Amino acid sequence: MTNETDTFVQEVDEKMREERMVTMAKRWGPWVGGAVLVFFVGLGGWLWWSENRIAQARAHADEYVAAQALAREGNLEGAKAAFAGLRDKGPAVYRAMARMEHAAILTEEGDLEAALAEFDAAADEASDPTMRDTARMRAAYIAAEIEDFASVQQRLQPLIDSESSFSFMARELLGIEAWEAGQTDLARSTLEGLSLALDAPQTVQERARIALSVIGPVEAPAAPATTPAPAEGESK
Repeated sequence: MTNETDTFVQEVDEKMREERMVTMAKRWGPWVGGAVLVFFVGLGGWLWWSENRIAQARAHADEYVAAQALAREGNLEGAKAAFAGLRDKGPAVYRAMARMEHAAILTEEGDLEAALAEFDAAADEASDPTMRDTARMRAAYIAAEIEDFASVQQRLQPLIDSESSFSFMARELLGIEAWEAGQTDLARSTLEGLSLALDAPQTVQERARIALSVIGPVEAPAAPATTPAPAEGESK
């Protein structure tokens, strides 16, 4: 009798659990199913977006490499047009790189004003600090050819203050440009500091020392003229 009772209780308990499961499934099933559906739809969308972005990046990389090949082959007009087309599309890094390549071709063709504008635009657009400072430094070299010393100094100061690897190149250019502008004291102090900078590249230190040897040392002030003492017996 006891065994029959236990069996009956177990059957009732199982029946009640089944009924609870059915009730929960009816109540929450549509919500759970919807959540699962949303998850898989979202996952599929993210995978599509990621693959599409990778495909676009590869396409832009291929276009960039093809434009470089045109430049190497001497087809500057074709390369210039290709890089100009890449300036305004694709990932930001390729846009900035395309601008710098375009500016380099303009520099080679002698259009320094347009090249300077392109390097400035690349520096403004670049999010990577190294790429940004590269564009700034190349712009400064062009500015040294077509702008006055004050403008060049203003361009170089952020690079000098950055204390990056471009700081040494910027200080070297500042020293040379100051010398050519007749600001010998500034040129000498800048180049002396560069020649003594232990963390500066050796080639930069050597060029600074050569420039200092050309500039020459600080000239000693002329001694004031003295009036010769009167000879003995002469009236003063």
